[in-house]
Amino acid sequence: NLARSTVVLEQYPWQWMFPGAVLVLTVLAINFIGDGLRDAFDPRSDLN
Repeated sequence: NLARSTVVLEQYPWQWMFPGAVLVLTVLAINFIGDGLRDAFDPRSDLN
């Protein structure tokens, strides 16, 4: 229920901070891997 959600957010922050941080790191890792793959395999890249 909504009252319990507020209590969890305020009094037990580790229950949402760690999953949130893992989610952010996962998205950033996938983004960097995608950028690296694009740079490696894009034939029209300006890198010489």
